[in-house]
Amino acid sequence: MHRESNTRFIRATSDVGFKRMLSDPDTAETLINELLGHVGVAPVTIATNQERLEIPLRGYNSFASMDYHAISERREHIIVDMQVIHHTNFDKRVLFYAASTFANQEFEGGQWAPQIKDVYAIQFVDYSTNGDSALKYYEMINKFSLKAGQNGQLLPYETVKGIHLIQVELKGKGIGELKFPVERKLSDLEWWYYIIKYSDRFDGGEIGRCRDLGMPMRMEQVLRQLEYIGLDPKKREEYVKEEEEVDGYGDELKRVELRGQLQGIMQGIMRNFAKDREIGDDEIEGIEKNSLDESFVREVWKQMSMSNVPNAKNVNDLILFLRDKGLMENE
Repeated sequence: MHRESNTRFIRATSDVGFKRMLSDPDTAETLINELLGHVGVAPVTIATNQERLEIPLRGYNSFASMDYHAISERREHIIVDMQVIHHTNFDKRVLFYAASTFANQEFEGGQWAPQIKDVYAIQFVDYSTNGDSALKYYEMINKFSLKAGQNGQLLPYETVKGIHLIQVELKGKGIGELKFPVERKLSDLEWWYYIIKYSDRFDGGEIGRCRDLGMPMRMEQVLRQLEYIGLDPKKREEYVKEEEEVDGYGDELKRVELRGQLQGIMQGIMRNFAKDREIGDDEIEGIEKNSLDESFVREVWKQMSMSNVPNAKNVNDLILFLRDKGLMENE
């Protein structure tokens, strides 16, 4: 007999929930166009889609994959991924997938321009990178003229469209700071944020309240896709197991969040360490492990605290973090 969940709607940020939400072609296309529209990209019509995009890993007998891959009628590639836990190299992973997709397009007839299409990589991240916006957009291929400007710098000549990264921070500044329960009318994009962030907290009363605030019918349809009762027994089992793992991570997830907050502080300490030891910035990565001593870290922390560094009083947490990274000896 399989285990059961006590929630009416599953988390959209879960692996089961996110893939189930995007498995509906209309939902996937609507969400993708909502995001593309906010960065100035013309609407797309999804022609084909597959649940996973597999990228061969050279040197390993395996494949890497993202959660969703679709091809538009204009032949653009669209890949979407949900990342719950903050991994330091997540941005590089996304760029690797997007660049691999761009490079692996079919090439026929000897004509480059008509055949090589743009790749849009959309990443939902359930954390904040402490940026100035919860919705970020990057064009990754740029062409510059070789003609220098008045100050000797290279002047932009034109942008060669190719790889586009759109990062959606569910806990970022601005739109990512929406609280539950919402008390005002929302824009279409805000409704997407709200449903994806808080789907598992909805019940009949919250749905009715959101209707009164003008929640689009599309959002109710998304919620229906996330109903726990709509899962088959296998998916219910997968979801409950995933939730139990998340609950079991408790302290570990808090540690991961703390790591994200302290990552920049650690980099600052490493720069100070390099300066103190007259080591060049390009040699920082080669610093031998366990070379940071506690008294030095505390002194640097004290100096940085004068600049209103977040969590400046938690120097002990930083020391634990550095020990966990292998950069300081344990007691």
